[in-house]
Amino acid sequence: MQTNSEIKIPIASIGISHKTAGVEIRDRVALNAEEQKFTAGEIMRLFNVDGCLIISTCNRTEVYVSGEKSEDRMPEICIWLNEYKKCSYFTDAKITYRLNGSKAVRHFFEVVSGLDSQIIGEPQITGQVKDSYNLAHDSSMTDTILNKLFNFGLQAEKKVRSETFLSDGAVSVSFAGVELARKIFNNLNDKTVLLIGAGETAELAAIHFLEKGVKELYIANRTYENAKKLASKLGGRAFGLQELPAALTEADIVISATSSNNHVVTRDIMLPVFKERYDKPMFLIDLAIPRDIDPAVDKIEGVYLYNLDNLQEIVQMNLDKRKQEIPKASKIIDEYVHDFQKWISSHSVSFIIKRLKAHFDRLRIKELDRLRKRLPVNGFEEIDYLTQSIMNKLMHQHIKALKKIVNNPELYQQQVEFILDLYELEDE
Repeated sequence: MQTNSEIKIPIASIGISHKTAGVEIRDRVALNAEEQKFTAGEIMRLFNVDGCLIISTCNRTEVYVSGEKSEDRMPEICIWLNEYKKCSYFTDAKITYRLNGSKAVRHFFEVVSGLDSQIIGEPQITGQVKDSYNLAHDSSMTDTILNKLFNFGLQAEKKVRSETFLSDGAVSVSFAGVELARKIFNNLNDKTVLLIGAGETAELAAIHFLEKGVKELYIANRTYENAKKLASKLGGRAFGLQELPAALTEADIVISATSSNNHVVTRDIMLPVFKERYDKPMFLIDLAIPRDIDPAVDKIEGVYLYNLDNLQEIVQMNLDKRKQEIPKASKIIDEYVHDFQKWISSHSVSFIIKRLKAHFDRLRIKELDRLRKRLPVNGFEEIDYLTQSIMNKLMHQHIKALKKIVNNPELYQQQVEFILDLYELEDE
C-alpha cells in the first residue's frame, strides 16, 4: 500500500526473478514476444488497466500495469496469468514479488540500471528492457504513465553508468583475459591471437578479442576440420596441432582451452619458439582443466602466463568493486524516484483540472440547452460566454489550492480526494 506521505503513483507490478526462483520455474513463466503482446492486450481488455508493460528475460518475468485501479486489479491478473501459463507460480508469495506505487517505480529503475541483475551492472538488461518497451509501445499497450516511467528509467540508467563504476571491470574469465592483454600490450590492433582448441570457451574468448580489434586470429586444433570450421566462422586461419610451433612463433596472445589430459604447450616447445621471436613478449591464457600449458613456461623471460584461478581472482575483485558502488547507484535511483513522484504530482494536477472542466462543462451545457430555444442567437452567445467565465473562476480556486500544496503529498492527496468526492468525479 502507498504510505500517507506519498501521492499515489498508479503503477503496480508482479515479478518472478533469479532472486526468487530457480531456472526451471523461470523457464516455465517466460513469455516470448508474441506471448507478451497477447498477454498485455488481454490484461488491458479484461482488467480495465490503462497500460501494460512486460519484461521477460532468462532471469526474470515482470508485469507492470498502470491506472487508478492497477493495485486492486493485480490479484485477478495473477490468477489469469496462472491460467494462461498453466501454473500456480504467480499467486505463490514465496516466489513472487508484488510491488505498488513508488516501490514498483524504484524496482523498475533498479532493473534498467543493472542493480537487480544476477551479475551486478551487466549492460544487457538495458537493451532487453528497451526491446520489451518498444514491443509494448508499438502495440499501443503503454500509456503516458508507463512511457514516462521508461524515459525516467533510461535517464537513471545513464546517470548510474556515467557517475559510478557499477559496470566497470571484467566479470567473466574470458573478458578478464582481454582486460589483462590490454594492460600488457596497451594497443591490441596490431596483435595476433592464437586459439588452441575449437570449443565454446575458446570461441567466446576469441569473440571478445575480435571485438577489441586484434589484427589476426589463428585457430589450432587436434582435429583440423574443426579448426577450419571455426576459422571460417570467425574469419581466422586454421592450423593442425602439428603446426603449433609455427603458429606460436607469430602469436602475441595465446588462449588455450582444450580437453587434453596432457600439457599441449610445454617448455620444450616454447624455448625454440622464443629464439625465433627474438624475445618478443607473449601473453598466454590457460582456460583448461586440467591445464593445457606447462607452468614451467612462465619462467621463460617475456612470457606472461595466467590460468583460470588467476582470472577468477580478477573477476571476483571486479565484482567486489561493483558491489562497493551500490550505495552511490542507489542514491541516484532515489533522485529519479523523487523526480518521477514530482512528475506524477504535476500530471495529477492537470488530470484533475481536465476532469473538473469536463464536469462543469457538462453541467453548463445541460442548463444552456434548456434556454437555447427561448433566447435569440446573440443572447445565447452572451450567456454561453458568461457561464464559461463563471466556470473558469470557480475552477481557478481549486487549481490555485492544488498547486499551492502539490509539494505536500499528504495534504495534496486529501484535497484531491475531497474534490473527487465533492463533485462525484470518481463515477464519471
